[in-house]
Amino acid sequence: MSNKAMSSNLFWSFLERFASQGISLVISIILARLLSVNDFGVISAVQIFTSIAAVFVTGGISSALIHKRDADDLDYSSMFYYNTVFSIAVYFIVFALAPWFVEILNESYDYKLLTTVLRVSGIGFVLSSFNSFFRSRLIRNLEFKKIFFITVTGTVLSAILGVSMAFLGFGVWSLVAQSITSYAANTVLLVIFSGWHPKLCFSFTRLKPMLGYGYKLMASSLLTTVYLDANSLVIGSRYDSTALAYYNKGLSFPKIVVSNLMSAFNSVLFPTMTKLETLEENKDMVKRFNQYSCFIIFPMMAGLAAVAPTFVKTLLGEKWLPAVPFLQLACLDYALQPIGISNLQYWKASGHATLYLVTDIIKKAIGITILIIAVIMNQGVMAIAWAQVASTLVAMIISLIPQKKLLGYSALKQIKDIIPSTVLSIAMFTSVYLIGTVLSIPSALALIFQVIIGIVLYLGIAKLFHFKELQAIIDIAKNKLKKHDSKKGETVDVK
Repeated sequence: MSNKAMSSNLFWSFLERFASQGISLVISIILARLLSVNDFGVISAVQIFTSIAAVFVTGGISSALIHKRDADDLDYSSMFYYNTVFSIAVYFIVFALAPWFVEILNESYDYKLLTTVLRVSGIGFVLSSFNSFFRSRLIRNLEFKKIFFITVTGTVLSAILGVSMAFLGFGVWSLVAQSITSYAANTVLLVIFSGWHPKLCFSFTRLKPMLGYGYKLMASSLLTTVYLDANSLVIGSRYDSTALAYYNKGLSFPKIVVSNLMSAFNSVLFPTMTKLETLEENKDMVKRFNQYSCFIIFPMMAGLAAVAPTFVKTLLGEKWLPAVPFLQLACLDYALQPIGISNLQYWKASGHATLYLVTDIIKKAIGITILIIAVIMNQGVMAIAWAQVASTLVAMIISLIPQKKLLGYSALKQIKDIIPSTVLSIAMFTSVYLIGTVLSIPSALALIFQVIIGIVLYLGIAKLFHFKELQAIIDIAKNKLKKHDSKKGETVDVK
């Protein structure tokens, strides 16, 4: 794939994530002001179970279809019928066992409400199985522009419904309705615009190797999801719903930014890597994505951590101020996560699914051990948050090590390549944070001032020292503008 084609795909993938999550971010702020902390605590508890169930019906399936280079209608139809039956079966299991699931949580929760919310919310992961399947076809064909319009439309529709219900006093059901509507709208649009429908054919022979590959990735995704939800599960079982709400709200903003940026990167990186032929090409791809992702994500996390107090007070209201320490720690945690992600994508694309799974098991085992130690220390929710940061640091190091043998790209070299972005982000964080401590103006004005200073400082220094990552981003933007202008010119000429 040419650099121009990859840049175009990356542009649309980024635009999709930024637009949809930008809308979601605004809506989450509105809902945080309209709804109670307890409402968010309830939905956070339910998501522990629905996110795990969702892995069984989506984890690894789309990757298996993308990975198979010669996939045809028989492959897609076989996987479609299998996944449809399997996802419905998983939903009925969740529906039946819901009363027992919720009893794991602290007795301060309303178990009857949790059971009902869990059963209704489960519809979402059934829809997500369809969503994931048809989306994988568009990703395989690198149709990221089409994905952008589908995702944004679904996000807007669900946002309108969620906010409307919150204004009308539906409480936690506003959040449930928003989530299900988003899945439903995206699924319907994906089915319509994917240009494909299942054929009346099925082959277990075709299905078996894809499941063999997909289940390894699913197992890894399951480990990751259980591991990430372990913190929430521990907090939910030992503390009340408000503690869980503060923890998850602090986590949500860095998560929205980084998870969706990395999703945009990975949606382009994985299918691109499946088409690369040489080790040198893959090594160059890993290096570029490490540098670009860190150049973008590091300052965003550093800046968000620096403005956290004014950010929460201004946008969410003073009732959410206890979430500030969790937000700041989550920024550190999510800043570490992108480092080495491209290594994992290379393992998937090159067929090293076993290495991917075994390494993930090791990382999660160490992470769970750190969490257990934090729980035994009994130092509260903050100790659990710090344990998550420590686990992410260990996982990052483990992900870098195998690449020296596989690609000739050592962990030390990878870290060295991202030092400039790291140093610049720390300098920006320090400046913005100190400015926030001395300002004595309304929080909204302070937030605007801090954000402007942070952006100008980071980009100014990057431009001064000729950061190639900044120049690459500028070049992509220029190419898009030139392309847009040329199309306008062609339209005028025709007239």
